[in-house]
Amino acid sequence: MTQDNTLQIKLRLKGGSGPNANWHWELHDATGKVVKTGSAVGPESKAFTTARIAKEKLESAKN
Repeated sequence: MTQDNTLQIKLRLKGGSGPNANWHWELHDATGKVVKTGSAVGPESKAFTTARIAKEKLESAKN
């Protein structure tokens, strides 16, 4: 059985650059509603990893 209601990660650069970059991330459900938000300082990969961990925790809590 497949799960159609997966969450999407959206990243946005809020300011700074390099190691001082301020990233804002959001998790959106299938309807586009924001489920969770957060931020991370540093490279884009760090922000994405932070958002991915939050996404995995939310998905595992639903099951």
